[in-house]
Amino acid sequence: MEFGEHLKEWRSHRRLSQLELASEAGISARHLSFLETGRSRPSEGMILRLSAVLDIPARDQGLLFSAAGFRPRFATAPAASLSAFPPAVAEAIGLILARHDPYPGVVFDHEYNVLTANQAFLGLAGMAGITVAPGDNFLDAYLGPTPLRSIVVNWAQSAADLVRRIRAEAWLQGPRSPLVKRIERLAATEDIKAALEAFPESDRLPILPIEMKIGAKRFNWITTLTSFGSAQDALVQGVLIESFFPADAGTRAHFEEADAPKTKRE
Repeated sequence: MEFGEHLKEWRSHRRLSQLELASEAGISARHLSFLETGRSRPSEGMILRLSAVLDIPARDQGLLFSAAGFRPRFATAPAASLSAFPPAVAEAIGLILARHDPYPGVVFDHEYNVLTANQAFLGLAGMAGITVAPGDNFLDAYLGPTPLRSIVVNWAQSAADLVRRIRAEAWLQGPRSPLVKRIERLAATEDIKAALEAFPESDRLPILPIEMKIGAKRFNWITTLTSFGSAQDALVQGVLIESFFPADAGTRAHFEEADAPKTKRE
């Protein structure tokens, strides 16, 4: 695709007219039209200005630079592990996960592929007979036909909530986001359709606890998502750290007791 085609696609995705985008970018509608049709070639500064207005993620800006004949300023390939991240970022992620013990924590990239997890998360997965490794996709595991469906008591309600949240995130990532294709593929299955119908948008709760039953044990969690503010690195942008917090005394006691011997040794 030419630069103008990419630009028009992003503008249409953000539901802006040429006049609206031109006004926000501080250029004339005529000049924007010329950029979209290829009659004008953008400068690097113009690409950055338009990308800022259209809220184009750094990893996708590289495609615009390439299409315009410039060297990409940002990496476009996703990271396979924390080793690909800037050292300060990798250290911060490790610190967050370590400090969150004895409760589970896991790190995803912008497509919800697992990058790393703390021992508590791996232990919880192990209790459920599930193996977690870097590169595994969380959405496939949670929404697909996997053992998690029999472990999460309120799976249908939580699946409907997850699909709606991911759809909103995927829209922000842009018209060609792999996340869009993945979530729509998963949402097209009959059981996800049924879950969305049974738990409509109007019935969403402010916070939805995740209820798990593993053997005779029951765990209740609420989760938070942490991202890096003002991320300028394409690899860092979109990284999410999901932290699990106990939603009842029984869950808290189980994980704190499991961690007690380690705490005493320290």
